[in-house]
Amino acid sequence: MNNQSFGRGGGRGRGRGRGQGGNPVFSRLGASTDQNGNTGSGQAGGFSQPGSGVPFGGASMVGQSDGPVQVSIKGCRGKPEASLFKFLNMKVERPVNATNVNYRGDIMYITVPSMDIAQELLKLSGIRFYGEKLSFQIKPHPVKFGTGSCSGSSDSASIRDRLIALLQTRADPQGSALDLSGLAHDPIIQSMGAGSLQDSKLFEAILVLAAQLYTNVITISLANNGLSSLRPVANLGMHFPKLRNLSLMNNMISDFRELNCLSESGSKVPLSNLSELILQGNPASEAELRQPNGGASYVEKVQQRFPTVSRLDMNPVTPRAEPGQETSGPSAQPVSRKLPFPTAQSFSEDAAVNELAVAFLAGFFKLYDENRSGLSDIYDSAAAFSLMVDTTHPTSEFARTNPDSQKRVDLTTYIRISRNLTRVKSQARRIQALVVGKAAVMQTIAQLPTTHHPVQDDKRFSFDAWRVDVADSAQQAVVLAVHGEFTEQPSQNVLSFDRTFVLVPAPPGSPAAAIGSPCVVTNDQLTLRRYNGFHSWLPQTEPAPAHNLNLSPEQQEMARVLQEQTGLNVEWTLKCLENYGWNYQQAMAEFPQFRGTLPAEAFQ
Repeated sequence: MNNQSFGRGGGRGRGRGRGQGGNPVFSRLGASTDQNGNTGSGQAGGFSQPGSGVPFGGASMVGQSDGPVQVSIKGCRGKPEASLFKFLNMKVERPVNATNVNYRGDIMYITVPSMDIAQELLKLSGIRFYGEKLSFQIKPHPVKFGTGSCSGSSDSASIRDRLIALLQTRADPQGSALDLSGLAHDPIIQSMGAGSLQDSKLFEAILVLAAQLYTNVITISLANNGLSSLRPVANLGMHFPKLRNLSLMNNMISDFRELNCLSESGSKVPLSNLSELILQGNPASEAELRQPNGGASYVEKVQQRFPTVSRLDMNPVTPRAEPGQETSGPSAQPVSRKLPFPTAQSFSEDAAVNELAVAFLAGFFKLYDENRSGLSDIYDSAAAFSLMVDTTHPTSEFARTNPDSQKRVDLTTYIRISRNLTRVKSQARRIQALVVGKAAVMQTIAQLPTTHHPVQDDKRFSFDAWRVDVADSAQQAVVLAVHGEFTEQPSQNVLSFDRTFVLVPAPPGSPAAAIGSPCVVTNDQLTLRRYNGFHSWLPQTEPAPAHNLNLSPEQQEMARVLQEQTGLNVEWTLKCLENYGWNYQQAMAEFPQFRGTLPAEAFQ
């Protein structure tokens, strides 16, 4: 997932339940019915006077101007509630502030704050919404509904309709991804008067309906729901057997044992195809990562339960088993991820791009380590710079035993200016963290700790370089992404980094050309993380058994990079590149759009 896979999209067709024949999940959520046919929660209705059948508020509405008023709306059953209320707000030119949304048959009942608003709505009778005429009535004698948890509807059908409307706003167009994050803030959930989201009935109802509407879901986000227990969603595997990507980010899970109800150790239908899991922002994961060797033990605790996971908190990890493979946790064997041909350490589009990249990197890092002020000559006057700190612990086999990887490193200096978009949510803060202009870039870079990049040891660095077109220009730029390490001075902390430059040719007679730089930097994006070694990009000497392939070195390197970026297996990596005529840039640009349409077996 790598910042990928959990977005909202368009809707799907809707359905309805009717009467007592509906799914029992929804009946349990709705109000009960007494022997007289009245709906309620088993207690005295909130609108009736004890000992009489006279409802409060039964006085004539003549002269009534203050206090809540119930209004009925006919013609909107089955239409999106959020869209309806937005439509009404626009028509009355002020917020309607509808509450206590309920249904009886084909009629919706709402409560508005005042008679003034009710009368404004009454004037709208006959107006069309989604092609249907709406009819409004003020109810001087409010219709009674139950007051129990999730009993904002008079029957199970109304709950079903509203949950369908909810899901239609939270599924992607292909029906392969569901964003069920932050449900407590959703207007539809709020209108139901639902209690805590720890309520297993509510989540079960949502999951049952989602499984009926969307049969090919492979990605679900349950982030930001305040879940301290996963029991409410324990049936995920039963409802979504193809699920591959799950986000539980920013919940309240404080014990890894909560994961058991989704795994083989606690579920009859575990998430046996899970390849990506996000637990970031939960007390359990945060506490584990603060422990010595926290990165290794964190991965261990997750893979004991989900051995097929190959990406944890958006970082790659080595899976212990293939998706769908029978396994018993730790006994499973790691899966080979080797491509069926040798891989190279670095990739350049051609010899000319390679020559430019090598010359630029050698000169850049020499100045960065020894004379940062000299970099002023090679940054464009409108250059942009940003820095992102990845605070997660390294998870590679190398890092589990390397002392530099396990060493506690103070990243405060970097975090102050970090533009990590997974953590910086404020738009103003994001804009502020983007450094624009040569003078501002140089000032920011000068404040960072002194470094030493071991450029003399080329195996510690890997880079990819390719040309891109520049909008509204005949000129081409080169994108140069370099991966490596440096040592801070004088702390001797070793950090891994990724740095992506956008380079354009240095104009003749420019300061960059005067010092021998072949290009000028227009964009510079630096990502820092705890030391994770360099073994992942060393040339592969023993390729996995191959299909009969006849690929050029450039095509082999494209396949290596694409597989690393997308998580596709060998077969689908090659299919993707062949489909786009071996145009790597186009394949990467289009991949997020068709990712949700791919079968589970397309991924590693």
